[in-house]
Amino acid sequence: MKIQKSLAVGLFSLGAANAHYLFGRLILDGQWSKTWEYVREISPAPNMSEDLALVAPNTDPNSLDLRCGRNASLPISSVKTAVINAGSTVGFAAGEPALTNDRPWMYHPGFASAWLSKSTTDDLESYAGDGDWFKILSVTGRTEQSLDYSDPEWAPYYDVFKSVWGTYRVSSWNFTIPATTPSGKYLLRFEHIFPNQIDAQFYVNCAHVEIVNNGGSGSPGPTVKIPGVYTRGQSDVYFSTYDLNFNITNFVPPAPVVWEG
Repeated sequence: MKIQKSLAVGLFSLGAANAHYLFGRLILDGQWSKTWEYVREISPAPNMSEDLALVAPNTDPNSLDLRCGRNASLPISSVKTAVINAGSTVGFAAGEPALTNDRPWMYHPGFASAWLSKSTTDDLESYAGDGDWFKILSVTGRTEQSLDYSDPEWAPYYDVFKSVWGTYRVSSWNFTIPATTPSGKYLLRFEHIFPNQIDAQFYVNCAHVEIVNNGGSGSPGPTVKIPGVYTRGQSDVYFSTYDLNFNITNFVPPAPVVWEG
């Protein structure tokens, strides 16, 4: 695959770090926040080089890190809480501090989702995400937010196996908070999964949000606990994206289903 010269310099100088990512920025009113402004900071992985330690994924579906990222079930430092009206659009953007000289993106093929968990306490910083979670977004195939490979800027990134996934190589994703989401303080979680037959990679981060609903409130569900939502080896997470028989139009993402509110 050919790569434009201006992008190739950054890609190869950063090496393997470019293959990993995190979602440290919340998108509010179309504006990207600063990294860790509203999103819980994660800690570096141990025994890794500096350029890989922060962006390394979780590969253990039973780890508490599946909630909000590495050692982020409780905040490492204080973050702001974004006030969001139910029914409004928000998003997450890649924000890797180690990759400030390169365009951050979801490097791997795979599927994305967004989740909410209402805090069991008024103090979000003391909420460990051990309550109920419900899914409000699921992205598998291509949408209007996916890269347009007919555009000369993105054409070099086309890959017959990877480009069928809607999030492949995009730097952010926007979605709507369901209109009947009950008012309250929540963890808003964004997850991107790179499927793999042996060790699927989970890229996860959580933002602090307060949802305001001046209309009717719904009953979110179905709900799950995290961890507990995935089991190692389950067929809709642990598979090869390079399987010639794979057809994304037939792919059903893991449960639970999206609550549309």
